[in-house]
Amino acid sequence: MPGLIMFICIVPTILIMYFLMYPRNWKTKKRIYGVNNREEFQTGESEAFVDGIVKSHNRWAGVLMVIILVIATGLLFVPSLNIKMLLYSIFIYVSLVVFNLPFMLGNSELKKYKKVLGIVPERVLYADLKTAGAIHSLNRTALILANVAGVVIILVTLLCDLQIIPLNLGMFGGSFVCTAIASIFVLMNFIILPVAFMVDNYRNEVISEDSDINTNYNRAKKRIFSNYMLTVTWIDNVMALAAVMIFLFSHIEILTVILTGVYLLAIMGATAVFAKNSMNLNKRYLHDEAKLVEDDDDYWILGMFYYNPKDKRLNVEKRVGVGGTINIAHPAGKFIMGLVAAIIVASILSLVAVGIMVSTPIQVIDTGDTIVCHQLWDEYKIKKSEVTSVEFGDIKDLTAIRTAGTATENLAKGTYVVNGQGNCKLFMNPQVGKYIKITAAGKTYYISAGTLKETEALYEELK
Repeated sequence: MPGLIMFICIVPTILIMYFLMYPRNWKTKKRIYGVNNREEFQTGESEAFVDGIVKSHNRWAGVLMVIILVIATGLLFVPSLNIKMLLYSIFIYVSLVVFNLPFMLGNSELKKYKKVLGIVPERVLYADLKTAGAIHSLNRTALILANVAGVVIILVTLLCDLQIIPLNLGMFGGSFVCTAIASIFVLMNFIILPVAFMVDNYRNEVISEDSDINTNYNRAKKRIFSNYMLTVTWIDNVMALAAVMIFLFSHIEILTVILTGVYLLAIMGATAVFAKNSMNLNKRYLHDEAKLVEDDDDYWILGMFYYNPKDKRLNVEKRVGVGGTINIAHPAGKFIMGLVAAIIVASILSLVAVGIMVSTPIQVIDTGDTIVCHQLWDEYKIKKSEVTSVEFGDIKDLTAIRTAGTATENLAKGTYVVNGQGNCKLFMNPQVGKYIKITAAGKTYYISAGTLKETEALYEELK
């Protein structure tokens, strides 16, 4: 099931990117590969040349899309869950980068062709003073209320965990698991809220000498984005509430996995509706009404990254896709880009670390007076003099729910709720099949050695 979630994550994303980035009927589009569409592109030999560029790169994008979908499907059949998830994580990074290459190459070729045609950037900033700063479509009240509803969900679960509200959380009482689950969904709203306000305050785009056309276009464009942000916010709230209900009344791990899949599909569906509405709007206005084009292509590196030292804005509208991006030339923009780069590097290193961890066998070392649970480093040290009870059992008889730690097919370590008892420490290889339950110094440990034989020998020694 986790592999299916990764599949659901990457496949719709690639499909949406394909339809947004690679135009079928380029003559009706405002931009081609991030380059402003111009009348010069649609006359004489230029039309055939641009058409050839578009068809060539669209074809390569189509081939890459098919390859990505085939590989994503093939990864579903990798037998080892650990290897599958590691491969999927790396594959998502690589596929998103590779799928952008035809777009970047198309952008570069069209910029070169502009120079061949003798098109020199005019450096003109069009402004409609009649509507400048006066067009807003964000339903601020509805969006703020939706965020308040999300905060209420978190507060209720937190008060339950603190036992201020007398709602029986069963084995999850005091573990703050429900609070954490609700927060995972709701905290996304705290990112959406400032983004929604930021987009609503973007400089109004001038597409015509007629102020009424500019007003109607910008109002409709911002309303579509506002509705999208509001929809995603309520999706987060509903999913947070559903996750809490699952944990409160019938915790079955598969339901949590299914809920995650439903969440991803809901977000993809909302994004698809937003993309369709935006494309219909642009098709209506930019084909029939647009007369003015601001030639700022050179400020967009590969059509994706905005670098304009003369522009004092930090945030600008993206040329392709949803929402906005930052001006890398802005001092804060440079800091943000550095932070993003650091996060990407850290995430890649974390994938490597996870790969090393799941491939490193666990060890339980008997030093004579202490039992040391070791994997990469010493996880737990249990003094034999503090041991008050030792039990031996079958892992199949355990119902273990992780509250903090690691859970893979060959590794379970960290803090778990085991058979209704919270705050248990696990250090086991589930594939061994057997466990040793140790009570020492008021703490409960469930451990196993690297093999069944080693686990049985350790139990005999402790017994």
